[in-house]
Amino acid sequence: MQSSVGRSEQDGGAKEGFGEDSKKSLLQSVDEELLTRGHRSSLADLEDRLAYTAYDTLPAGPRPVPPPRKPKPPSPPSSRMDNELAVPEVSLAKPEDEESSEGVTESDGEDETPDRDGTLRPGAVASPPADHVQPPEIPPRPWRQQENGTLKHNGNSTADLPPIVPPRRSKMAQQKPTLPASECVINGLPPTPQVHMGACFSKVFNGCPLTIYCSASWVHPEKRDQIVLIGAEEGIYSLNLNEIHEATMELLYPRRTSWIYVIKDIMMSLSGKNSALYRHDLVMLHGKAQGRLSLPLKGKLERIMPKKYAMTVKVPDTKGCSRCSVVRNPYNGFRYLCGALPDSIFLMQWYDPLNKFMLLKNFNCTVPSPLKVFELFISPDCEYPLVCIGVGLLSRTQLKFDHINLNSASSWQYEMTPVNLQADVVYVSQIDRDTIIVCYDNVVKVVNMQGRLKSNRKQAAELHFDFNVEHLVCLQDSVLAFYKHGMQGRSFRANEVTQEICDKTRIFRVLGSDRVVALESRPADESAAASNLYILTGHENSYG
Repeated sequence: MQSSVGRSEQDGGAKEGFGEDSKKSLLQSVDEELLTRGHRSSLADLEDRLAYTAYDTLPAGPRPVPPPRKPKPPSPPSSRMDNELAVPEVSLAKPEDEESSEGVTESDGEDETPDRDGTLRPGAVASPPADHVQPPEIPPRPWRQQENGTLKHNGNSTADLPPIVPPRRSKMAQQKPTLPASECVINGLPPTPQVHMGACFSKVFNGCPLTIYCSASWVHPEKRDQIVLIGAEEGIYSLNLNEIHEATMELLYPRRTSWIYVIKDIMMSLSGKNSALYRHDLVMLHGKAQGRLSLPLKGKLERIMPKKYAMTVKVPDTKGCSRCSVVRNPYNGFRYLCGALPDSIFLMQWYDPLNKFMLLKNFNCTVPSPLKVFELFISPDCEYPLVCIGVGLLSRTQLKFDHINLNSASSWQYEMTPVNLQADVVYVSQIDRDTIIVCYDNVVKVVNMQGRLKSNRKQAAELHFDFNVEHLVCLQDSVLAFYKHGMQGRSFRANEVTQEICDKTRIFRVLGSDRVVALESRPADESAAASNLYILTGHENSYG
């Protein structure tokens, strides 16, 4: 019995022991076995984490906060130079508490922060350590607006606003601005009031020894000085009207010159013993005359220089040219230059991209010698100009123009007026589509393209002077007729005298009248004496 009772007690104890073992989980059993074998880590924390994942919400309960790490002291600089150049390091790594404070969510009024391993711990408080130093605040950024020379900052005030962006400019405003009045002013002689009977001769040079044939005017593009170009037997000279007090003329080109024309800082001239057409760069010539070029272009160096950069270039196949004339076609805007050779006539057209005249055609024909008239007429029905080489007097009201039609492709033959009917013309020019002014002897006539006198009630078609006219300048509603001892102006409207200058002690001669009317005068009793140069001022602007 005892044995049976003892066996039953043992069986009951075994059952109780088995019941206690059954209450332990597999993880606890493995943990105890690991502890008995000498392992220090426990798997209880892992069991708690697995238990948390079974719930939708986190269980409440305070958990201890891990102590913060102490900041690592900065390493001292290696030398004195390092101490001076050392820059305090700013650690971008977040402290442990800051890392644990990221991703905190609020649940039932308790703070929860993630642990190192990325899991959330209930009851964790993310509070920075006491010795944690906050980075310095960034100073307010100034905006660039200056008032009375001071730089204005935004600061903490909300009233200071950044400057308003200006409105976008329109396309019209973005176009090239016009030059101010100070740059458009031409430095030359003082302006003379243009009044009735206000014309006068202003002396610009005294005692000129040159034998002058022609003149033209030019405005320097940089200095804006007005310069008179003089073509003489001795060469081409320049006279700066802004430096008259120096009383000097500069030599630009040392060859005989009988004709000058200026267009866009380029001068075309008939120069040389056997007259030929030349092209000159006025800016370079003027700089060389004043010694402003870096290299003296003399001898062989000037000859081997490319024509594109040469100051003076001879136009090929123009040797023996006796007369030249230039006209602008108002219907197509082109500018033509025509020259007379002994056995032909050449026609050239101005080409802006190359800044030069280009050859268009060469017409084989014979022109009279000497050639007293050589002018170009423009017809709306013709592409190229008509060349007038003579004027005939058929009657008091009818003239005949001897011209060569350059628009014909087959023949350029013409019929000249008989010599006994030819007029000794001193001036002929087209001033309108169907208006031509012809001056010969002491008469000025206004005719059409067919040579018939244009009668008009508003203005006279014929003017008569008391002297033989040597040169004529056309104004807007009158003409200036120059003669041996002076000048007289007459109006087409009333045929009355508008200007008059007369000095019988001197002999005057017009040199050129493109934009500036230049004259020379000598004593009447000493024709071989040095001449004085004058500029006509006080009159209205002439045509073209």
